[in-house]
Amino acid sequence: MSLATLLPQQQLVLELLRMSGEIAVTGQSESTILWRTLQECRDKGWVTLTEVSPGVHSVALTLQGRRTVESVSPGTG
Repeated sequence: MSLATLLPQQQLVLELLRMSGEIAVTGQSESTILWRTLQECRDKGWVTLTEVSPGVHSVALTLQGRRTVESVSPGTG
């Protein structure tokens, strides 16, 4: 993983997930930067997105995502 492939908004989402473990997001605003970022992270294998009820999605960090964010975050690893 090179630093150039992890965008600031991707790092922010991965850091949030690293600290919280899992978050829930609603699907009402799937055109937002948050949803675009979540979809980018899912496409790279860094997070999983699971619909837990209509319009509510669980977002969790994968092992690959944890390794990715820890490789670019100071004071971790």
